Amino acid sequence: MLSWLDLIALFVFSAALALGIRQGAPFTLAVVPALVLYVLLAPVVAPLVPNYLLPLLALALGLAMAYATQFVPLTHLTSTAEGVIGGIGGLVWGLFLACTIWVSLPSEFVASTGAMRYPSEQMPTGVKDGIVSSPFARPLFDWVSGNPVLKAALLPQVPH
Repeated sequence: MLSWLDLIALFVFSAALALGIRQGAPFTLAVVPALVLYVLLAPVVAPLVPNYLLPLLALALGLAMAYATQFVPLTHLTSTAEGVIGGIGGLVWGLFLACTIWVSLPSEFVASTGAMRYPSEQMPTGVKDGIVSSPFARPLFDWVSGNPVLKAALLPQVPH
């Protein structure tokens, strides 16, 4: 059964996919480079700024890429082709946002076992129950924390 956390992540995923299909190729042209730049820049910027400023980096990159796409001459494609290309960008953007929602809640390092505890024991019970009952959150957290690039981009608070 899905938890409240899954419902939020899936709602955000479907909204991003719908927006990508609606906006078309310019959406994909802006989103994909912004995500690549974020994954490259987040590990460099994360030690220099507080964690709450990383979403501002993502926002700035997204706005900069959206502005830059205005100068790229795009020929108008058929509405089906625009929807497919925009859908690809929406799919990538939605997966990134959903993954962020699932893994970004606090975790903690347990010195006695040498492992990460996700979710943190210091979280409110309702939030912790939503994470524990989610079939996606823990496996996705384990996958992201095992991948150095994704760990640096999505989990800057976790020791590397």
